[in-house]
This record gives sequence, structure tokens and C-alpha cells, in this order.
Amino acid sequence: MMNKSDAPEKYDGFYFLPIIDDEEEGFDFKYFSVTEKNASHEPIENTKLGDKYHICLLKTSKMNNPEFDCSFEAILGDPVGYIMNLTGHGVYGAIIRKTKTSGKWFETYLTNIKRRMYNKKVTNMLKSILGDKINESK
Repeated sequence: MMNKSDAPEKYDGFYFLPIIDDEEEGFDFKYFSVTEKNASHEPIENTKLGDKYHICLLKTSKMNNPEFDCSFEAILGDPVGYIMNLTGHGVYGAIIRKTKTSGKWFETYLTNIKRRMYNKKVTNMLKSILGDKINESK
């Protein structure tokens, strides 16, 4: 598990996944810096309490498939601590610091993640239908 002390000094955001281990709870963090041309790394809408972040939360459906939960913006003094407080709630996702250019990155991320989940859902439905048809023909 990666903890707060493992966080790089500077990062634009991170992905977080729950740790799947009976002896340990928490999240595995994967930090990143946006490398796109003309990417801004200067936070906007920051306060004394902290910077503003784009947040995307995903969850696991009853059918054990990934499912979009919500996205929002929030001012966070400790984004890793905020996510650690979600331990045990079955969520995972991504956080990126709000900058002049982060909105485009975040919208692309949301579009891609929703598209992948939709494609997985349709694929699973088609496999189920095909499986039923095969079982009927036996």
C-alpha cells in the first residue's frame, strides 16, 4: 500500500484503488503529472484551506462491474486524507488538481471511463444472451 509519506512532492493528481487484502484496508495510490503540451500545473481557485480538485468516484455494481458514481469539485487541504476516509465504502477513482487546463483533461477522463464502462456492460449483456442461446440449443 502506498501511504501519505510515499506521495511525491509535486503531482497533478492520482488514481486510487481499494486494497484487496483481508489483513489490510486502505487504498493503493498512483500519482501522476499531466504531460500534455501546454498543460498548466498552477492551481486555480485555491484557498488557505487547500487547492480545488476535480474528483471522480466509481463503485462496483451488484453484478460486480465497475460503475460511475459521481464527479464533483472540492477544496481539499489533504486529498489523500480525504480519500483514506472513504476506506470501506467500495469506491475508487481519480483526483486532479484544478488548473487552467485540467478541465479538458478531466472531461476526457470522464468520457473515456464512462465509455469503457458502457462497453463492458454491453459486452457482458451480449455474452449473457449468447450463453442463453447456446444453452437453449443443447
